[in-house]
Amino acid sequence: MMKTKITVAVSGLNNVDSPGPGIPVVRGIRESTFFEPRIVGLVYENLEPGAYMHDHVDKSYKVPYPSEGTDILIERIREIHTKEAIDVLIPNFDSELYTFMKSESVLKQLRR
Repeated sequence: MMKTKITVAVSGLNNVDSPGPGIPVVRGIRESTFFEPRIVGLVYENLEPGAYMHDHVDKSYKVPYPSEGTDILIERIREIHTKEAIDVLIPNFDSELYTFMKSESVLKQLRR
């Protein structure tokens, strides 16, 4: 069976005492028998451990916190998308949901 190639952007890659949910999400995607994923990590801090877990995350990009404003975060996602052609975006923090829901129409326009 031929696996579908997809590029998935995932946030929440902090994997320390209070881990973000991103790494477990990535592990689940990697275990899929349907997809051949390329994982793009979206990190808020340079030292988030998930950004350096190269067996899980293929490429990482620093993004601004949602509290810095919707426009600046979405513009950064747009920049990343032009380089990585993101097929699926999975925000893993509650604090991201409003920004991404508010930006639904803009994000839909980014599709290939």
